[in-house]
Amino acid sequence: MNYIDNALRVPFALASAVRRARVFHAHGLVARGHAELGSHWWPVQGRIPVSVRLSRGIGLPGAVPDVLGLSVRLHLAAGPWDLLLASTDPFTRFLPVPALGWSTARYSSLNAFRTPDDDSRTWVLATPEAGQPRTASLSALSDADPPHFTLSLAHSRSDTTPAGRLSLETPLSADDNEQPDFDPVLNHPEGLEMWPQWVADARRAAYSGSRSGRHSVEA
Repeated sequence: MNYIDNALRVPFALASAVRRARVFHAHGLVARGHAELGSHWWPVQGRIPVSVRLSRGIGLPGAVPDVLGLSVRLHLAAGPWDLLLASTDPFTRFLPVPALGWSTARYSSLNAFRTPDDDSRTWVLATPEAGQPRTASLSALSDADPPHFTLSLAHSRSDTTPAGRLSLETPLSADDNEQPDFDPVLNHPEGLEMWPQWVADARRAAYSGSRSGRHSVEA
């Protein structure tokens, strides 16, 4: 572990231990469902089971606008693929911004993906379909029907293209025991890497620190 890793890992571990939760997106709701992946960009296509967590990034109270999170675990035969999306400005793909409500949030993977032999970059995007609350309150979301999202891909060398649909099928639950540790740096298909690499490295150290801080409290 190098100096930069320690510089990020230790503060996140301490903050997570003090907060007894994730540093960001501490509180959220989880559900299970499936994704219909309809683009050849995906390593697999078709119907894939998923676990999903919807959360508020900073943890501001009530319905105050916040950076909203959409964490998706694709349960692939080769292992889990974690996609962490956050609400962003409609004109950017990498800058998280607060959303006024679940119905108006526009999500992006923030980091792009690419293969080692191809310099083109692809962002995963998600848009909420009708029926989600107009506020950013977790309580309003828990009272609503399981949400659905339209998936698309933003490419560095072409326009945005349709990519499928994400459907939740179980009621949203706040049970912490059902909430997995999502990690997009560790859990991804072989041959697909996050870009830019330095951001992926920073996220890896931060996630590792946050996990160790939470687990030290639980122990």
